[in-house]
Amino acid sequence: MLVNVLLGLMLITGAAQPSSRSQTYAVVVGIADYQALTYRTGDLRFSDRDARQVAAFLRSKSGGSVPESHIRLLTNKQATLTAINQALTLFRRAGTSDRVILYFSGHGLPNGFVPYDAKPGQLTRILTYGLIKAGFHDAKAITKLCIADACLSGGLTRQKSIPSAIKPRTKDTNVAMILASRSTQFAVEDGRLAGGAFTYYLLRGLGGQGDLNGDGVVTIKELHQYVSPRVTKRTMGRQTPIFYGRFSDNLPLAYL
Repeated sequence: MLVNVLLGLMLITGAAQPSSRSQTYAVVVGIADYQALTYRTGDLRFSDRDARQVAAFLRSKSGGSVPESHIRLLTNKQATLTAINQALTLFRRAGTSDRVILYFSGHGLPNGFVPYDAKPGQLTRILTYGLIKAGFHDAKAITKLCIADACLSGGLTRQKSIPSAIKPRTKDTNVAMILASRSTQFAVEDGRLAGGAFTYYLLRGLGGQGDLNGDGVVTIKELHQYVSPRVTKRTMGRQTPIFYGRFSDNLPLAYL
């Protein structure tokens, strides 16, 4: 199971509440039912559900109370390559103090992610890292986050794979990639958790269990300390999350 997610975080170096003028723009994609697949041949079970839960978190107070008009949620047959690319134009509305988010949940390949209408053997129908780069390049926001609940997702950390538009530009920029697995590992869908193991613990952490010091804020460091050991244990070592980029350890991801 591959899930890639690109999320933007507010430009902030401490745990203060975000400015009321800061805005979030999010594209959230989840594909479990592919046009060219069946459950026997590779369809997933929970990617669409995981995407809906991520969107719900963003709409919640803890996630920043992102207005519906700032979220593009695409699931299953809605998530064609054309539709995803069109949704990414939402990022053009972001200012430098804003955050932009792309969450992708579904199948993927070493060089990109698989939209609903991809066909076997047609690599031109893939959401490549280049297309992701183009979407982020159009955003003025300087705070960006890539989250991937995905098989092979650790490959995104390779320097040649990292879209320049999501690389840190200045010392004040917070850019992080939170990846479900190393570049050689699968990412697990867990029937007992009714979701991807990584997304399950990610949302639980953001929902409050990741507030390890009890101060009402879940920072990126706390989220890593909460998520990584639990995913590794749950998958019996088959999946090792990676947190990568340049960001303050105190970068807040949720306010409780």
